[in-house]
Amino acid sequence: MTAARSMYIYVIPAFLLGFGLGGLSLHVASAQGLLGLKTSVSQIGTSLVEMQKNVDALQKNMNTIKQAKDQLSSLSPTEGDAIKKGSESMKQLIPGLGQ
Repeated sequence: MTAARSMYIYVIPAFLLGFGLGGLSLHVASAQGLLGLKTSVSQIGTSLVEMQKNVDALQKNMNTIKQAKDQLSSLSPTEGDAIKKGSESMKQLIPGLGQ
């Protein structure tokens, strides 16, 4: 019984001291922004937002290029039509070519 009582005399103050110091260190860490990670996390967040803006701008540019390509392809005949029309015009220009 005396061994248990002497153990309580050492264990309870040790626990209270550890609990108190642990709580104090958490308050200090909170004041520093969770061990100094607050600035790193905010920098990563800022970088991600900037990257998303760049991706959006790139997508807009790609859509513009696609529209220009579609407009240009609608103006020019397809390759097969151009060759066919070109060969017919050659036959008309040079007599005796189609024989």
